[in-house]
Amino acid sequence: MAATIDGTDHASNVSKQAFESRSGHDSWRDSVGKGITARGRGGHMIAADALPWAANSLQWKYRALDRTAATSTSSYVLARLRGDILSTYFKPDTKLYLKVLTARYNTSVAPVREALAVLSGAGLVISESQRGFRVAPASRADFLDIAALRKQLEISALGLSIVRGSDRWLREIRRVYDIFSQLSQKAGHDDPISDAWEAYHREFHFALISECGSPTLMNFWSQLHDRFDRYRRLTLPSGSYMAGTASDHGDIMEAVMNRDVSRAATLMSDHIQNITDVVLEQYVE
Repeated sequence: MAATIDGTDHASNVSKQAFESRSGHDSWRDSVGKGITARGRGGHMIAADALPWAANSLQWKYRALDRTAATSTSSYVLARLRGDILSTYFKPDTKLYLKVLTARYNTSVAPVREALAVLSGAGLVISESQRGFRVAPASRADFLDIAALRKQLEISALGLSIVRGSDRWLREIRRVYDIFSQLSQKAGHDDPISDAWEAYHREFHFALISECGSPTLMNFWSQLHDRFDRYRRLTLPSGSYMAGTASDHGDIMEAVMNRDVSRAATLMSDHIQNITDVVLEQYVE
């Protein structure tokens, strides 16, 4: 499923090649990669195994959406359903009928139920006793709660990463930022935000905090980032809405390169708050 930019798939192909050529460069990501095939008791996927890996938007955007490259049917269905919820293909409060999902993903009921259970634990799906599943509802109050907690966790993880991170980590941040910056420049302000932009936007934020040293913190951050981005994608359909925050990423990167914890924390706080304010301006309940 290639994203298109400026009417072609060239940018997404470049992004794909860049991702596929990337080596496993830090221990936390290596442990996540090894967890891709990890299964819970009885061979079933459990949230602790699935969520950090499912949150790797680049891997699933460019590889596992090709079903033949997926490690299992359950993994494929989880990634597809998560993507459909985050992209708002399935709107808030939408009833998730098993018949519809099995047809959409061309699979049996079991993998769909596993994916629904995992995403229920991540806060993207609601399980209703005797009534099945539906997409988590949306509200201003919920978004404000998510935004405040995301800000706390991301700033904390960023500070830890700056203190702990190696020069190799800094080079990885620069590499991801350069690709993300190119995608941002090529995307028209009036165009829908592309899949490639979404993938590298998430990867940039991930890279910034990936050396925090806490897989648990990263897992919580992944869930909050998903839930935050669902609101952003629900309310900000085109690149023009993100224009006011376009320079934030470069400023944050430079502060991290200089290992300026205080400035990086301030810039990240302002960045998240600015996006929160734009979402709230556009949000209609």
